[in-house]
Amino acid sequence: MIDQLGFFFDSMQHFHFLRPYWLLAFVIIYYIIRAFSLRDDSLAQWRSLMSKQVLTHLTVSGNNNHWLSPQKMSLILALPLCIVLMGPTWQQQPSPFSENNAPLVIALDVSKTMEQGDVQPSRLLRAKQKVIELLELRGDSKTALIAFSGSAHVVMPITNDREMIRHFLDALSEKIMPVSGKLPETILPLADNLLASSEVPGTVLLIGDGATNNTVTAFKEFFATQSAQLIVWGIGQSTTAEQSIIAQDELVTDVIPMQLEQLKALSSESDGRLVLMSNDNSDVKRVNNYIKHNLVIVDDNSRPWHDSGYPLVFVVAFIFLFWFRKGWTLQW
Repeated sequence: MIDQLGFFFDSMQHFHFLRPYWLLAFVIIYYIIRAFSLRDDSLAQWRSLMSKQVLTHLTVSGNNNHWLSPQKMSLILALPLCIVLMGPTWQQQPSPFSENNAPLVIALDVSKTMEQGDVQPSRLLRAKQKVIELLELRGDSKTALIAFSGSAHVVMPITNDREMIRHFLDALSEKIMPVSGKLPETILPLADNLLASSEVPGTVLLIGDGATNNTVTAFKEFFATQSAQLIVWGIGQSTTAEQSIIAQDELVTDVIPMQLEQLKALSSESDGRLVLMSNDNSDVKRVNNYIKHNLVIVDDNSRPWHDSGYPLVFVVAFIFLFWFRKGWTLQW
């Protein structure tokens, strides 16, 4: 639920009106109704001669002074009607002729800490499961795979064959990496080469459990000159308390927690997004939505915006039903 609300608010960042000049119509209607109300005020000449309390007891109020008077309902009716005419929108119309050509570069951390079992069966295996779910959602979209620890290596260049990526993904582990350690910044030259062959901006998806200050600096400098977006997918538990878990028939203590603060700094300094692993597939859907959301931003000038004001027509029709109330007249 929180992830869905987060994506909703992200989408609403692009909220605007297609025809904002119709707001002037509401202002004009307001002053017209106010002017006629003042003109038809039969008690205007008495207000300067009697106190408000005396005048209230000596007069009989008509329906125009009621909170549900025709004049007030006219204003209430005019507001949603003007909003409909203004054309509120926050998303673009899908193009039937478009094709997703934006590449996704997945950079997977296979360092020693990813073997920890604070999430079952381990951080690395859980990350692999999440990647497979993401590949299923993306279908045959262009995707590349990089593995890193103390060094980074291209496992699979950009391809539409998700089954091939899945095959190589299963074989990744800390044991096959030539250099131990954790240096996410080593993926940047590889990602740059992979994205350079694309004519449209892509996405770098960094999946891991930590980063260093040097990593934050390197990513900030890299994405300051890139049109691609960064998504950081945190894997693991961020608690700092010692945990005792059973992993591979051994008692493991002092589990190194996920470096949540460093991952937050990494995403924020690079104008990226941070997604934390969840027990369900809501994190997978959120990552996929962020990838799609980036495509909408890139394609601003090629697709029209979707006019979302038409549902308010039903609200206007409902308010208009009050005009059929017995005894209602709107006198100007």
